Amino acid sequence: MRGLKIFSLAFFLYMLLSLYANYFDPELRAIIYSRGFEPSLVVLGTLTALLFFIAFVMGYLSGISLPEWLLMGLLLALSFYDPPVAPVLALLLLISYKIGLDPFRKFPDVALALSLTVPPLLYLHYGVPLFTREIRYTLVGPLVLLALLAAVGMSYSTLPVKWKTVLLVAYTVVFFLGTFRSLVLLVYLAYFFSAYFSSPGLRKEIWALGIGLFGLILWMSGGLEALMIRVGFTFLVFHNLVRLSLPWGLFHGALLLSDNPRHMVSEIFGASFNYSYFFFGQAVADFGILGLMEAFLFGTFLRESEKSPRALALVLSVMIYSLDSGVDALTAIFIITPLLFEKLHIKE
Repeated sequence: MRGLKIFSLAFFLYMLLSLYANYFDPELRAIIYSRGFEPSLVVLGTLTALLFFIAFVMGYLSGISLPEWLLMGLLLALSFYDPPVAPVLALLLLISYKIGLDPFRKFPDVALALSLTVPPLLYLHYGVPLFTREIRYTLVGPLVLLALLAAVGMSYSTLPVKWKTVLLVAYTVVFFLGTFRSLVLLVYLAYFFSAYFSSPGLRKEIWALGIGLFGLILWMSGGLEALMIRVGFTFLVFHNLVRLSLPWGLFHGALLLSDNPRHMVSEIFGASFNYSYFFFGQAVADFGILGLMEAFLFGTFLRESEKSPRALALVLSVMIYSLDSGVDALTAIFIITPLLFEKLHIKE
């Protein structure tokens, strides 16, 4: 149950930070509400988050083994968030599965190379978001995809920990220049879980290094206060999504299949930029109370990932990253696809 324990720790830490920012610190609360939301005790959002977490746990504890046809169907359906490129890539992945070729285990170093070299090329062509803020959202899609590929590489590569540490430093610089600190966190999580699960003899050193790197990410994000403002605001967005979406949902699946779901969320609140919406935000906004079934399904995904330390490292990283950013089609694909390919090795 280590996957559930780790995710639960991250989930309740996030909840505590968000409730502190919204309840107990007047200065933080004033900043959070300065974007126009009405003052709220976020009770409805808190109760909904806990209810969905219970459904997630029930899915984890159900012991259901997901059939390959379901995973294949979900992969293909989710790929239509970005036609025609994503559906073609999904078909190629399905063909790869049918012929017994696992790209996660076969090409993790390619994923590392692409995710490290492509961002600088994008910066050369478009400019560096850290210095040219107006292009920040122009590059968000490619940078998220590349960070997910980096997480794949970190989780599946057999490189020694010391070389992964060097790569992590490089990724920190690359994604810091892109201004999306959460992407640095995603790669860091994949590095940490991969090293922790695969090198039990180095766990003390990995913990020490992990704490230091987390402190670096916190500093890069503007300190603890900036982190709590972000977490508090995201949970406030979730609360208001719950208020608008219950009982039967607001988007009815359109949010999950959107190529820019965070912009869709911000638009309903009158903003023109992206709002993150919490781990269960998409399920609630799309399906209302029926989103409990999606939460249940994600719990089964986490349980399935525990059959392989490498899959667990990747799935945990993406799920914890999504606590703040929220689930979308792309992150769901990077959760589902490794589970599908792990079935190749169960058959062996």
